[in-house]
Amino acid sequence: MDLLTLDTLPVELRNAIVHRDLAAGENLFQQGDLALSFFVVETGRVRLVRYTSGDKEVTLQIAGSGEGIAEIALFSETYPCTAVAEVNSRVIIYPKELLLSAIRNNSDLAEDFMAMLVRKIEDLKIRIELRDIRAAHERLLRYLRYQTQSEEQTVVNFDRPLKDIAADLGLTPETLSRALTRLERDGMITRTRLSVTLVNSPAA
Repeated sequence: MDLLTLDTLPVELRNAIVHRDLAAGENLFQQGDLALSFFVVETGRVRLVRYTSGDKEVTLQIAGSGEGIAEIALFSETYPCTAVAEVNSRVIIYPKELLLSAIRNNSDLAEDFMAMLVRKIEDLKIRIELRDIRAAHERLLRYLRYQTQSEEQTVVNFDRPLKDIAADLGLTPETLSRALTRLERDGMITRTRLSVTLVNSPAA
């Protein structure tokens, strides 16, 4: 049983699930809204951001196809962040109370949900690790290595604007551009407009 295989879910939950289409730039929910649902991205890409004092925007997650959004809704009255579609997207909406009931009563679903949370924790650990690397080119190189996910894969395709990737890494677009140039000059990467190839650079 898992959240994406809808016909395996309990009937009451399955019958309450709806889908929502989002245009690029459209909010799924806003920071402070009542937390009534949990979501999974079916297609597209949704970014979770939190606005701090001075309206500074902090990216918390970039959710792609098959990834969950707003697990905290199950245990919170309001959403602590805003979810906005980066591209045209479709999400599956699971009512909070019915999902909680299903998790309590179905060990397979509970295990699937826990596995999803563990993957998110690992992703967060990587984000924190990257932010702790001071040199921009070293931070970028480690990010690229994580993106390849295996020693056999060497190509990273950029399906997001570089300014968004820079923001995720805590860099300005100009600093990211300089870091790319340095890695290319040092022979660590080759690149085209939309992709980077790691050269003799196995995953760390």
